[in-house]
Amino acid sequence: MSKPTFYITTPIYYPSDNLHIGHAYCTVAADAMARFKRQTGYDVMFLTGTDEHGQKIEKKAADAGMSPKQYVDHIVDGVQRLWKLMNISHDDFIRTTEPRHEKAVQKIFQKLYDQGDIYKGEYEGWYCPPCESFWLDRQLKDGKCPDCGRPVQKAKEESYFFRLSKYAPRIIEHIKTHPDFIQPVSRANEMLQNFLLPGLEDLAVSRTSFSWGIPVPFDPKHVIYVWIDALTNYITGLGYDADGNSDPMFDKFWPADLHLIGKDIIRFHTIYWPIFLMSLDLPLPKKVFGHPWLLTAAGKSQEGIKMSKSRGNVIYADDLAKLFGVDAVRFFVIHEMPYENDGVISWELMVERYNSMLANILGNLVKRTISMSNKYFDGVVEDKGVTGPMDEDLKNTILQAVKTTSEKMDQLRVADALTAVFDIFRRSNKYIDETEPWVLAKDPAQADRLKTVMYNLTEALNIGASLLESFMPETAESILSELHAEKRALEDMDRWGLYKSGTKVTDAPATLFERKKEEEVMVEVEKIEAAQRAQYEAQQAKDAAASSEANAGDQAAETDAESDGMPEEILENGDCAPDTHIATPEAKPEITFEDFDKVELRIGKILHAEEVPKSKKLLKLSVQVGAETRTILSGIKKSYKPEDLVGKRVMIVANLAPRKIAGEESQGMIVAAEDDDGNIALMTPMAKMPSGCLIG
Repeated sequence: MSKPTFYITTPIYYPSDNLHIGHAYCTVAADAMARFKRQTGYDVMFLTGTDEHGQKIEKKAADAGMSPKQYVDHIVDGVQRLWKLMNISHDDFIRTTEPRHEKAVQKIFQKLYDQGDIYKGEYEGWYCPPCESFWLDRQLKDGKCPDCGRPVQKAKEESYFFRLSKYAPRIIEHIKTHPDFIQPVSRANEMLQNFLLPGLEDLAVSRTSFSWGIPVPFDPKHVIYVWIDALTNYITGLGYDADGNSDPMFDKFWPADLHLIGKDIIRFHTIYWPIFLMSLDLPLPKKVFGHPWLLTAAGKSQEGIKMSKSRGNVIYADDLAKLFGVDAVRFFVIHEMPYENDGVISWELMVERYNSMLANILGNLVKRTISMSNKYFDGVVEDKGVTGPMDEDLKNTILQAVKTTSEKMDQLRVADALTAVFDIFRRSNKYIDETEPWVLAKDPAQADRLKTVMYNLTEALNIGASLLESFMPETAESILSELHAEKRALEDMDRWGLYKSGTKVTDAPATLFERKKEEEVMVEVEKIEAAQRAQYEAQQAKDAAASSEANAGDQAAETDAESDGMPEEILENGDCAPDTHIATPEAKPEITFEDFDKVELRIGKILHAEEVPKSKKLLKLSVQVGAETRTILSGIKKSYKPEDLVGKRVMIVANLAPRKIAGEESQGMIVAAEDDDGNIALMTPMAKMPSGCLIG
């Protein structure tokens, strides 16, 4: 009897730069799902890969003095090393530069053209280079790209178009009649209300303004644009052939059971992609899940912001793995990501979860259990059947956790599934406290009861570790090895007592997770962040040098066009606004200590800085103050570039009432000095004091 099949994919990642922890989350979550399905008896196909064509890659390669292929080869090598490090069990890794993909895409394009779904025309509208997206006037948000919020540029070029509008009624009907197609449900409502019901425009699917792409087979001055090139990887990776000679893998695994993607690309996967499939007369994927983002937070705050190199808040999985280990990183990104809302990550939160969950709950349980078996019975674990009042509750709790884990995985609630696995370990720790093996050991008459207690704990660990394998494979393997136990299939986890009585556990249990001291971790984090800042600043300097001559005229014109005067409200409310200073300042009235004591001065760490539009003096800063992040506007633009401020620690007035400045709320004041020539200097600590530290 053949196994049921399960086909799961991640998005193919764009290799313009190294992948960060948010990308790693998606692939780790997909890996956990793939592993769990294998454990439940499915024949799994797990596909990931890289999307390697496009104008952005072509430009980055030129800036680096490399060919596009050389450039992507280097980045993709890093991606593949990262997935190996993170123990990703993918069955295939597809690159859009591979001949198998390029040939299949050309056949798909030809088929769509031959049947009249692709036609030649001319595009004129707005183009966002970072997103590689075209927009109409009505789709812009405040004149900027509605996806990323960055400036767009006017574009006009010959293009081939796909008749999206032809299939709009069919995709609307499919979404309405298949409530599980788009998950979470809120994403489906967004697609209908924001994109489909207002009306679909036909889609540009070729470009002539760059050459790094797959040539249109019948018109080689055009290259096939990202949508048809990238999205079709899900079928070309299975060997789909538009001529009708597809690989047996395609017939076996298509349609996909799950496309796991970030919420920012759900439109392409739930509108463009299914319409392409309709045009090809192929079944649609069963489910598309748009997962939330993993944001970086300050300290242990639950408020996060998007990762950005300019903000200096990008966290990479390999850096985390060096400090905490691979399985700890896998645990964190799964455990901390809600089903629908964005999750947050910070180094401090990582330390807290590592110590409380991995070291205390799991690692301590494994070591205590094996150590007691060795201490009391030379490591031999036997079930003597001498039960106590709490044994039944232990068994019921653990068997229910197995059921809950399976249910939550089927619902794609991976974080909840992992929580259910840890319920096994929590209940086992409580069982130790209830049974008090150290007390039983003092009474020879209780020897068989003590043996049964140790058996129950070992059986609980056997089941828990078997379930844990999908999420933390190396840790699960270590636990099972120390127990001298086999990993169980899911169908065997709902039966208690399968651990073989009389088995001897390892003599010397390892400490799976050594507790971490936050201050020691943060010393290493400072080194990592300093290296990242240096790398970013070096790249910024290189980019600036390359473009300074070309942009000099534009920058001068921009400066001349700016208003000579600053609005009066900004001068009144600004932080140390230069125009408010005089050469010989008049002394202010004497104050008492009580007056001074009302001012709360603290250390703040600048996470991000940007210019305030139409202002010569103001910078907008995101400042970490302990566990919170504040927005502060400061009149220091004359002396500081935004990129030079990221990572700096400064003195702030923390209890200044918020005030509106240039239409923005400023939540504090940066303390700075100014000399008679108008040079401004921030007040900074001579040593690296922690953000939020009180001054005074």
